[in-house]
Amino acid sequence: MKNLFYRLLIYLDSANETDTNYNIAWYMAHHISEVAHMGISKLASECFVSPATISRFCRTLGYENYAHLKQECAWFSSTSRKFNNLINVPLDMMKDHPEESTAYYSQQICTSLNQLSSYLDWNVIDEVLKLIHDSDNVAFFGTQFSHSVALHFQTDLLMLEKFTMAYMEQTSQLQCAKELDENSVAIILTVSGHIFNGSQKMISYIKKSNAKVVVITNDKSFDFGFEPNYIIEIGDSKYKKTGKHNLLTTMELMSLRYYSIYYPDVKDNIIE
Repeated sequence: MKNLFYRLLIYLDSANETDTNYNIAWYMAHHISEVAHMGISKLASECFVSPATISRFCRTLGYENYAHLKQECAWFSSTSRKFNNLINVPLDMMKDHPEESTAYYSQQICTSLNQLSSYLDWNVIDEVLKLIHDSDNVAFFGTQFSHSVALHFQTDLLMLEKFTMAYMEQTSQLQCAKELDENSVAIILTVSGHIFNGSQKMISYIKKSNAKVVVITNDKSFDFGFEPNYIIEIGDSKYKKTGKHNLLTTMELMSLRYYSIYYPDVKDNIIE
């Protein structure tokens, strides 16, 4: 469900305010619960556009059709547990004892990070870094926090004179996936594997492209629907809620590893 909010905000943050789709996104962001009970004609009327325009907007956000998008809105409006899946901290504990909650959550993160070294396979990581170094077409795919981590890694690589792609907007990600070929490298970041359920068209393009596929995940037992060329496991699947911290740490370590391998004179150039 969080994907819907993420996609709406990405659109609102990047689109021109005079864009027709911007007005639709703005209306939806302010009326999620109402949209859950609206037919497509009603929403079109509220946004002063045609139903066909609403359908195109849904596809722009990565949904098959309006019914698909409306289903997510309906789920949100019907649940009272909107934030319970964010972190493993009881709501009552956070309400009454924020200091205790801080220690409780921090301990979970520390436990997860302390296990990271036993999961990372640096032989696999080095092969992936060589792929990144040698390929002229490297693209990252992820949603929400995973995409933010991809941007972080992309920036590090660019500082090392390696250009890669990590498109933020949904249609750009789809087009990028569609244009991959056998010489490309597709790197999918997903802590719990949800991208394989929520972005099926994009995954289908990646699968058909014959590109080298790398999956970086906390749950290698997830059914990806195909066999990736490389899987970088970053932790125990039972720590999915804290896995995002393992993901960020892994990508930072990979940045430094890339630096150390492909810039051997690094010590002479470090600025303290």
